[in-house]
This record gives sequence, C-alpha cells and structure tokens, in this order.
Amino acid sequence: MSEIRSDLQLYPRIPDKKTIHDPRYNPDTYISIQTRVNNSSQFEDKYINKMIQDGWVSLKNIIDIFLYPKGKQFKYRLNGDSLSNNPEGTFRSGGFFLGKNENESDEKKSIYFLYKGYNGAIFPLQIKDIQEIYIKIPNKDIPTFKKPILITNYIVYLYNKKTKKDEIVYYAKDNTHRNRFMNSMKYKKALATGVWSW
Repeated sequence: MSEIRSDLQLYPRIPDKKTIHDPRYNPDTYISIQTRVNNSSQFEDKYINKMIQDGWVSLKNIIDIFLYPKGKQFKYRLNGDSLSNNPEGTFRSGGFFLGKNENESDEKKSIYFLYKGYNGAIFPLQIKDIQEIYIKIPNKDIPTFKKPILITNYIVYLYNKKTKKDEIVYYAKDNTHRNRFMNSMKYKKALATGVWSW
C-alpha cells in the first residue's frame, strides 16, 4: 500500500471522441462541478447536501470500492499526498469504476484501480492518494435484513444511523454460520456504507 506508482502520472489522459455530451455543453465556457466545489465553499455545501439527498454516501474504508462491480459511479477527495500536489480535500467528480488492473501481481492489485472519467478518458487512481470515496446507493440496492427471532450466542451487529446504536441483525447457529454471514456481499456493503434497512 505504501508504494508510489509515479509511472501512472506519465501518460496523457485522452478523452474518448465517442463520448456523447449534453447538447448544451460547450468546452470553451463550461465550468466543471469539481472546479466549482473546489473554489466556492458555498457551492460545495449545496452540492454535498444535494449528493446526500440523492443517495450518495461516503465509504468507511477506501478499499471497500472493490466490493462494487465495474461501472459503479463514484466521486472522491484527494488527501494532499499525491504527485499532483493538489491540497487535502480536493474534490474530484470521478466517473465509472473499472476495477483492479488484472495484469498486476497480487501484491500490487490493491495499490490502485482504474476508472473511466465522464469525458471517456481512463485514469489510474492510487489508493494511497484518496481521502474519501462517495458512491450512490439507489433504493433498490439498499441491503435489507429480516429482524432475527431465534436467539443464540453467535451475534452479528450493524450500526444503525437512525437509532445511533449497534443493532443485532443476525443470530447464527454457530461460528461457521456467523462468519459466512459476515462474509456475504450484502453484509459487507451494509458495513461499508452504514446504509441498510429492515
């Protein structure tokens, strides 16, 4: 995780000519959302509040992005340590998650991932440079759990943002079943985002 891939910064990011923009888009006059967020605290507050209303959440751990499939939209903030020298908290509009570089060795796969920007260009993004990642969770993708009835000694908790308490979401019959539940994608995503329901 600590290795810096300076070679990832060497190549130009070429926009995809086939990318279809809104007819109102004019590259000569367009001011990007990320430019507006990074240059106006007033606009930033409004934009982040709008993101929250639209179902965007911050992942608890950066590497939880790997729980999501190719094509997942995300946005992020830089931590100020990147070679780009952008200050801590710099907002980036992100794009579409493409996943790990499968040609890398297992040791290096978690160092960075690839994504496609809204202009169609492919970008590598180093895990070590990210302060925060946001993803959007549509209502249909919110993990739901049945309230447990049978009580055992093998308990699984999740933090509930509404009640501000850890709540029991599962009683397993043994440790094997408890571990299986905790390794399920549904539980991992609920844990990663803090977004789930009964």
